[in-house]
Amino acid sequence: MAALAATNTGINFMMNGGPYSELEFLILALVGEGVSSGYAMRKQMNHMRGGRWSSESGSVYRVLRRLERDNLVVEARRVGVPNRERTEYELTDQGTAVLQSWLAFPPDRQEFSYLVDPIRTRAYFITRLKPTEQARVVKGWIAESKSFVSEMERDLEKAKFSDAVRAAAYTNLLYLAQARHEWLKKLLSAVRATPAEAGEAGEAAEPEAAATS
Repeated sequence: MAALAATNTGINFMMNGGPYSELEFLILALVGEGVSSGYAMRKQMNHMRGGRWSSESGSVYRVLRRLERDNLVVEARRVGVPNRERTEYELTDQGTAVLQSWLAFPPDRQEFSYLVDPIRTRAYFITRLKPTEQARVVKGWIAESKSFVSEMERDLEKAKFSDAVRAAAYTNLLYLAQARHEWLKKLLSAVRATPAEAGEAGEAAEPEAAATS
């Protein structure tokens, strides 16, 4: 009966637009995975790419206090020597229900439309620069993007995932990085195609194969 009540609580919570952020759900999920102390969570989060959240201690411990206040996690034990103890947490039945409901509940359009990219925001206004400066800036973005994609590919080769599903979930970051790289090359083509850029004379052509590959 208690488990059913907790499950209903989780479903009702999601249907009513539960007031938790991605960071709060992430920490709830980490507790469920056995990453039970704030220190361990920060360490894990620092290894995760692509998040929109902070792993600073203040952020993590504020979230843990809120989840504990809302009866989603509970203090399980304290480990370590006196004055240097770490508090470890575990999920309550209600916390488990809310976590499972979050994982299973259909995402709304807002979640799918959250495609934040600070480079895209800069690109939108890049025409405020001189045409030759636009091209130089975008080439720099392409070079950095290429380096980042290579780094992601190396990370995936070295990463050890507990199962194929988690490995596939992580590759989302690589696909996004690769898509951004292709988009940047299209952006450079658009910059070069502007009349001012195409009509400028007297400038030596730069070797661009490396910057645009």
